[in-house]
Amino acid sequence: MEKKRLFYDIETSFCEGHFWRPGYNQRIGADQILKHSQIICISWAWNDGEVQNLDWDLEKQCDKKLLRKFIKELDKADEIIAHNGDKFDIKTIRTRAMFHNIQMRPKYRMIDTYKLCKSYLNLPSPSLKEACKYFDIEQKVDSGGMQTWIGVVLDKDPEAMEQMLYYCDHDITALRSLYNKLQNWIDPSYHYAVKGGGEKFMCPECGSANVGHSKDYVTRSGTIQR
Repeated sequence: MEKKRLFYDIETSFCEGHFWRPGYNQRIGADQILKHSQIICISWAWNDGEVQNLDWDLEKQCDKKLLRKFIKELDKADEIIAHNGDKFDIKTIRTRAMFHNIQMRPKYRMIDTYKLCKSYLNLPSPSLKEACKYFDIEQKVDSGGMQTWIGVVLDKDPEAMEQMLYYCDHDITALRSLYNKLQNWIDPSYHYAVKGGGEKFMCPECGSANVGHSKDYVTRSGTIQR
């Protein structure tokens, strides 16, 4: 069965604006923003495929072209997997797509590994870094901190851009490793057996017919579920 499962991550630029002083409990209003955040780069991979990426063009610093290309990839996917993707990544992509008047589907089948870590597990932290660290699997690399973003956005430094792409690409390998670790402990969100012409009783992931009955459940409306 062909599985169109897309893993992706984005990196965004910081906003630029006016404020008086730094502090823990400071309020910066929307009217103080002079330049809004954009998507610097997107990295993604299909199933076990190689990691690919797009960036905003260091000189132009515009995310329109990368959005046009990446939304075409989103539209091919059966499932789209990101860490904190429901709250941040997909909303940021949609916001920037609307800004550029680029059409995209209103809904995608999303799997958010951050939400899975919070709802299924009791980890010290549901962050991608700490979840991978806990399970001793592929881990995030160092981004280089704020200096990398300054190098990309303000200095237009090719080495800083290369560091950011390296960081974003490795987030995909970490994300994929975490999802593969979680997969056998979570409910499937897509029935690949039926997609491939099989029956509903088959394994949704691998399509195997070697299955057994475990338990019946009865819902409040009286429907029997197995």
